[in-house]
Amino acid sequence: MPTPKNKKLTAAEKQIMYRDARITGKYDNIWQTVGKCCFCDMRDKYIFHEENGIVMTVPLYAYIDGQILIVPRRHVRSVKDLTLEEWETIRKFMYLAKKLIREVHGIKGVQYIQKDGATAQATVPDHIHFQVMPFDAPDLSIWNYRALKNTPIENAQLYHDQSAKLTKLAKRFSAKYQESLE
Repeated sequence: MPTPKNKKLTAAEKQIMYRDARITGKYDNIWQTVGKCCFCDMRDKYIFHEENGIVMTVPLYAYIDGQILIVPRRHVRSVKDLTLEEWETIRKFMYLAKKLIREVHGIKGVQYIQKDGATAQATVPDHIHFQVMPFDAPDLSIWNYRALKNTPIENAQLYHDQSAKLTKLAKRFSAKYQESLE
């Protein structure tokens, strides 16, 4: 819906703009000009459940009807930075979100998408979040497949060859994060 640049949108017009932004192409321009972390500035009117500093909310710019976001209120960059209480709450919310989507939208399947790292979270830099996507058909999961260099057994061997490194990383993780697990 074209509007003059100086015309202020009504609340109803904003909601329609949010709803349609992904298919109209407006979202690409929006996320590049926000200039702040949208998860540190969440609107309470879209949050429908909260426990232990974790919220369940609907995204303003959803990919599909029924999409739910699970987001820590505090600015957390990675899964490794979550406390045990936060992680357990997220785990609980994943279960609740799946049940809600089934009840409200009649869709039994979901995909959980968690992006970790600045390049994976291009539109929301460095604030971990979990997307719970209703999944009733594969059209929302179109991957850009790449030609593979390795067979599955070759990939397994490459990781197996890193067993000493894996042991070292596991010890480092335990030493660094043990207090949050107790």
